[in-house]
Amino acid sequence: MALFGFDEQYAMFDVTPVANQFLLEYMPMARGDYVKVYLYGLMQCHHPQADASVEQLGRELNMSGEDVLAAYRYWERKGLVRRVSDNPPSFRYISVSRQSLLGGAEAADDAYEFFAEAVYGLFGNDRRLHGKELSQCYEWVEQMGLPQEVVLTLLRHMITQKGKKFSMAAAEKLAVELCEAGVRTPEDAELVLGREKRVLEGSRAVLREFSLFRDPTQAEMALYRKWTAEWGFTPEAVIAACADTTNGKQPSFKYLDSILKSKKEEMGLSAISARQVTRAQKQRNDAEAPLRALLRALNLPGVTVNPSTLAEYASMRELYNDDIILLAGQECAKQGCQFADVLQMLKAWKKKNLETAEQIRAYMSQVGLYVDFVKELKALWGKPSRSSAADRALAQKWLEGWGLSRELVIACAAYAAGADKPMPYLDKLLERMREQGVTTPDQAAAAQRAWQESQATPVQKPGKTVREQQYTQREYEDTDEMPEWMRKRWEEMNGGAK
Repeated sequence: MALFGFDEQYAMFDVTPVANQFLLEYMPMARGDYVKVYLYGLMQCHHPQADASVEQLGRELNMSGEDVLAAYRYWERKGLVRRVSDNPPSFRYISVSRQSLLGGAEAADDAYEFFAEAVYGLFGNDRRLHGKELSQCYEWVEQMGLPQEVVLTLLRHMITQKGKKFSMAAAEKLAVELCEAGVRTPEDAELVLGREKRVLEGSRAVLREFSLFRDPTQAEMALYRKWTAEWGFTPEAVIAACADTTNGKQPSFKYLDSILKSKKEEMGLSAISARQVTRAQKQRNDAEAPLRALLRALNLPGVTVNPSTLAEYASMRELYNDDIILLAGQECAKQGCQFADVLQMLKAWKKKNLETAEQIRAYMSQVGLYVDFVKELKALWGKPSRSSAADRALAQKWLEGWGLSRELVIACAAYAAGADKPMPYLDKLLERMREQGVTTPDQAAAAQRAWQESQATPVQKPGKTVREQQYTQREYEDTDEMPEWMRKRWEEMNGGAK
């Protein structure tokens, strides 16, 4: 322990000597915060604290640690402070009188001082730069090798484009660009920054096309720079391409990037104008128009124009023209089909050697009769569903191939109501009726009753068991051979005849 020392409260009631030379020669040219740091540190020299640090000094002066270090770097350049340690930072104050007597023993950084004052002059009282921000700007001079005039030109550009509250991180990206471009004069900087100005204005124009009224992000500006500088799109071409973004739910730079990429690959040009983009858009819209008409006819949510549906449509065009493809879409819509069913329908028409729209309409009119007839049968069975081609083929066979009446088929449908697969079951049943010469519902009822009676005491015979024999038989009284619902149906079809 030292033999002598001050009381802990001594500094509170003591005075700190400050050289008049400092007040007259150094203080007038220094920033107020720098003077505040110097004087507080000077007091600490006379009354040191064991746990003093840059952070603590900043808290006591209501400043950041970076601002404190910036102040000491200033006084170091003035020769009034010498740094003796970096981690943790430590400084030694130099006598102002000694500095004046030795004259230049500690050289001041006049270049930095000129730069700092010039930077402060750009911002005035509208923005108070922190020491870290000023040091960051000067690093572009010292580390990147940019002339001070170029950095000042950069700062003026940022103030013009973004206002005085701009981000130093954004400015640093431009500083890197200037450095990589080898800019050495303010005139060259203006050329490079002028391009950057056009990128900013072009990006804003794109945002307005999206009904977004904000400044673009750095990522968005990078995309715009790529479109115009690397891909060769003119600003007008980029704006023209924005029309294609309406196909998406939410237009964005990323979506526009994919559109422009496809256009570049499609057109294969080094420079692309708005006229070329518009012409390509019209050609593509013309090519997609028939497919869009087909999708509207089908009215299927979620099915869009895309490479897959375009390829499918190209396969359809190998069979028929656009008008007949649209006709197939309309027929599929009636039947509740999917997009892929259109191609299958076209293949079926081609297989039947149907070539013209008139032939197809006549054929589909006939098919429509079978569609409705099958729906009626399935409704009677309580199993409503879309008719398949196999169902319609059976109906056509019964009515046209075998010449059975609709009334007979409907009457026999009652006997198939309990089957798991009523259409195939009804087919077997009608085949048996046809073999017996049955032509009317009454004859069918008698034939069915006789068949049921023959099955009441089945004779065991070797061989395969017929499936039609393996179901619970319906029994009807002689006075009511037909079910009530079928009798009513029969009366309706025969004008009320009993």
